[in-house]
Amino acid sequence: MGRKYLWGPIVIGSTLASLAPSPALAKSERALDYSFKQVWSTAVRMIRVDRGYPVSDKDKDNGYILFVFPGKGSVKKCAASLELVQTKDPQGFEQIKLKLRIQHQPSWVELQFLDHLERKLRSEQGPPPPKRVRKPKKRPAKPKKKPGRSRPKG
Repeated sequence: MGRKYLWGPIVIGSTLASLAPSPALAKSERALDYSFKQVWSTAVRMIRVDRGYPVSDKDKDNGYILFVFPGKGSVKKCAASLELVQTKDPQGFEQIKLKLRIQHQPSWVELQFLDHLERKLRSEQGPPPPKRVRKPKKRPAKPKKKPGRSRPKG
């Protein structure tokens, strides 16, 4: 008789635990073909001036900006970080990879933020510079030995 009453609280407890909201741990990324300098200055202006978000820390040399994102719902101030990483695409051209994390927010909020930053870059900086087609490097031709000019053995 005791066993059948034991299952009720277990089922109810596990159901309630699965319905509890968990913090969003999304991390959105985007690669852009602009220079580091262009992306850095545009990102700082967008966060500070356009959006008015408080910047808690920034380091241009290490390529990160920490700021406070105004959340909706129960969490009103969400810690956020934007990383700028210099990388190369598969063809070897330089590009900037953006990594954005906004705590307690779904990934679509991060993607929307990155979309806005890319639109701002295009409107202020123009389209990204075209990628130059790389020509294979020519190796210098080896000098040919002239016949009849051999060193005497001595």
